[in-house]
Amino acid sequence: MNILILGNGFDLAHDLETRYGDFLEYCKKKYSTTKNVGGNDSNNFLFENVWVKHFLNKTLEGDKWIDLENEIYEVIKKLSRLPYFKSKNAYYMSEEYLFVLPKYYSNFNFEEINNFFIARNSHIFRDSDIIIKINEFINFLYNQLRDFINEFEKYLKEVELPKIDKNNPKYKFSLAKNKQKEMVRDVFILNFNYTNIFEELYANDQNNKYIIKKPVYIHGKINENNMILGTKSFSNESISVEFNIFKKHHQRHRYGTIEAYQKLLNIIKLCQQQINFHIIGHSLDSSDRELLKHILTKNPYSTINIYYHDEEALARMQNNIDLIIGEEEVMEKVRFIAQEDPDRGILIPLNNE
Repeated sequence: MNILILGNGFDLAHDLETRYGDFLEYCKKKYSTTKNVGGNDSNNFLFENVWVKHFLNKTLEGDKWIDLENEIYEVIKKLSRLPYFKSKNAYYMSEEYLFVLPKYYSNFNFEEINNFFIARNSHIFRDSDIIIKINEFINFLYNQLRDFINEFEKYLKEVELPKIDKNNPKYKFSLAKNKQKEMVRDVFILNFNYTNIFEELYANDQNNKYIIKKPVYIHGKINENNMILGTKSFSNESISVEFNIFKKHHQRHRYGTIEAYQKLLNIIKLCQQQINFHIIGHSLDSSDRELLKHILTKNPYSTINIYYHDEEALARMQNNIDLIIGEEEVMEKVRFIAQEDPDRGILIPLNNE
């Protein structure tokens, strides 16, 4: 049995600009005006969405897909640590703590949280103190994040997916073979992307000798109103439970993407034959660490093939897989393979075949 795990690097290998950072650059070009970021144009997504303003005001370096999720985590961590007082059903925040919160949420500036000073312990509130329902504010921030993901979905459908030419694929899809015998033909797919590039290019290939099963889109799929954007779990962090709505773990249940994953997990658990994992395009970073650990360690009869596109990616993946399953398991089960290797690779350039 083969389990193909796809990350954003799979889309990038097919010349698609599907990172969140690519989308932010697109937003800057599409919505560019004479106004600075942080303006108040109600007809302009760039200026009315608090998250896109915040992301554009941050310098996102390295792997933009992962950094954006970490930035959401940093924001809610800071918000969760703000001092506030509770009295009956109302939440009170003194104006010196909430000077960053204007009358209208759309001007909220996350960065100014760093300027808070904790000096007031009094439980006596003045007329000038701000009264706010914390849950309403959190829901506002979450709805703004959903608006962001909806705009991102439009970008994928209208700008990036039309670039795919099904009649002229860039690669031939191939799975590495066992040293002793041909692999079992069934291929189950766990897709961390929102796009269906693999299905479009390879699932219906008449020359393909593998049987492709229905892919599992663990973070949702375009056109299905279930795309997920959130953070890693923070059960061991000092973050208020009100912010659990931002965790990808909770969103998978909320938007119904977990059930197909659970079925795949059960197939893996009950399988009595060799299981071959093939990971391509996934950085194996912390945001999906628990989920990857769960699936990669579910069955003892497995090997793990990790495909890399350059030496820098190889070093990063080696470090990350150690953190996920441990060095001992890595020594026993993991093989690192150049993804375009003509003999063992998974995406063989057609011009080099």
